[in-house]
Amino acid sequence: MDSEFPPAPQIDGEAMLEIFVHHSIKFAGMPMNPDSPYGDGVRLAAVGGKMLEAVYMDILFQKRPMLKAEEMEAELDKLPEQVDKWVEGYKWREKVRHAADVDMKDPKETRYIMDAYVGAVYVGGGFAAVMNWISRLVDPQAASTCQEPEQKRVKSEPSAAYNAYPPFTAQPQFQYNNTYGIPPQPAAPPPPMNPPPPLPAFNPLAPAQPQSAFLPLFNQTAQQRRLEVQYPAQFSGPAHAGRWTVQCLVNGFEKGIGTGPSKQLAKEEAARQAYHAMGWAPRSCSSEPHDLLALPCSHMLSRCLSLHRRNDNTQLHESFVPL
Repeated sequence: MDSEFPPAPQIDGEAMLEIFVHHSIKFAGMPMNPDSPYGDGVRLAAVGGKMLEAVYMDILFQKRPMLKAEEMEAELDKLPEQVDKWVEGYKWREKVRHAADVDMKDPKETRYIMDAYVGAVYVGGGFAAVMNWISRLVDPQAASTCQEPEQKRVKSEPSAAYNAYPPFTAQPQFQYNNTYGIPPQPAAPPPPMNPPPPLPAFNPLAPAQPQSAFLPLFNQTAQQRRLEVQYPAQFSGPAHAGRWTVQCLVNGFEKGIGTGPSKQLAKEEAARQAYHAMGWAPRSCSSEPHDLLALPCSHMLSRCLSLHRRNDNTQLHESFVPL
């Protein structure tokens, strides 16, 4: 691979077979695999081509000084030249298994490889993964400067769960007006704080099921936060009774790993673990005193009173002071 290019995002073995095994050596009329998330390489190239053009146009739109609309269209027409350079830099033509009469230098073959690879990255990691990769291909220096805040945001993400609820407020202070003899009046209450974001309707703590919505929820949340997500997968064991192992990588760091009889189930489990590891799942409330700090003021008071009545010998009873 050319040293000036960033590493291509990882894709699983099934996608690699669809991309780097040419249709010229496949069975004629081979049907699509309904159990595959890709179907076939043609589907990957179809969606990947649209994603590539959309990302490239977005990069041109964000360029400064601004380009005129006709200038952006002119630059978009040069995309095939860029694709040829990228495919050559990654040495992808040499990896394709094809019949002897196939010319891999043909622009259509070159574009197919790039589009299909982009499609696999999009299916596995979403639009943000494609954006991060192509941005670094077009302008490596600009991409490296905008990635650093994302890394910092990932590290600080778990602490956000502790700020979801407002802290305790002191008793209202009374002020007395000696001149007019006005009785004490409470000070103006503090402005209301923004309510916490709504929690998912389902229980994220439940194990992943085939009909679970964990995977799309995690991908959507990661895409909104502009995080790059990848799902490298491995298959082990006999073909009729093997198991899939899928990792969930967020910006290159493992946040979850899942296993299962199918790749989709393993992927769901990996996404579920990553969802918790990123601190995006709602926190459960137990009856332990330290868990009460995560509750709103009114809820904490009622919870403390309930514990106080239930157990008169607890430490909470000894240290409880009415608000």
